[in-house]
Amino acid sequence: MTRQKVIDLLAMSRFANLPTVWSNGLLGALIGYASFYENGHVCPICLTLIGLSLSFLYLGGCFFNDWHDLDFDQKTRPERPIPSGRWPRQIILIFALALMGVGLLLSAFVTPVSGLFAAGIIICILAYTKWHKVHPASFFFMAGARALIYPTAAFSFISWDQFTSLTPQSWILFPFLALGLGGYILGISLTARAETSQNPVSDAQKIFPILCLCAPILFFSGPLLIQSPAPALPPLALFIAILAIIVRRLRATHNVGQFVSHTLAAIPLVDFLVVFFIAPHFIFWIIVPALALAALGLQKIAPAT
Repeated sequence: MTRQKVIDLLAMSRFANLPTVWSNGLLGALIGYASFYENGHVCPICLTLIGLSLSFLYLGGCFFNDWHDLDFDQKTRPERPIPSGRWPRQIILIFALALMGVGLLLSAFVTPVSGLFAAGIIICILAYTKWHKVHPASFFFMAGARALIYPTAAFSFISWDQFTSLTPQSWILFPFLALGLGGYILGISLTARAETSQNPVSDAQKIFPILCLCAPILFFSGPLLIQSPAPALPPLALFIAILAIIVRRLRATHNVGQFVSHTLAAIPLVDFLVVFFIAPHFIFWIIVPALALAALGLQKIAPAT
């Protein structure tokens, strides 16, 4: 296999975004540990399998997206691996289905509850892939695939019987996580669209996407600031500072590709707003920001979009 074909494979899989998937999974696991874990032994193999499952689901979904978009890419990006003929389309489909299938099996092996949410991720991937070029509401499926990472990891600590007996209070955090992360992802999309629009864009149209980027401040940090301000402030200050730098750079350079790549790499800093507050050990204060740096580093090997 040539070096170019390896790079093509990495680009189609969006492997540079894997650290952001691991960050989402880590936050989910920490929530599960804090909410559902009882005295006993945490199974590192189970957590590893959940991490592999989420990675395979993400990679498989990206391959499936490229397989589906052949007609569009032939018209707009013929240099991409599939329309250029460097990778056969059916091989990419096999990769996609195999990775998503193995990802689902790994989650279900750990616990049927995780398998249920992993199946939800796959449904969101399929729906987004089918409609993302034709319907703006497809965004909700893209955000849903991300947001479901949290419960997939969190509920890996409990059995099906425990899951069915959960009270509504056990679920209350997940809608906040979905709204915060979903708003951030929507902000990335809308900001990129506003900057590349051929028509004049008003100040209000530019402000709304930035407000969406700030959704984690409202839905992640907001409740924590009410509960206990001091531990919530350091990660909030870091997130605001990095986001301000990224947006200011976009305004100065109008480099939309760089903006999208950097905001995607900053997803661990979104998770850090909560991780800093609930982490049982300070080592997690290092791991999560390091995942953001890792995502930036991997983008030097293959693009994140």
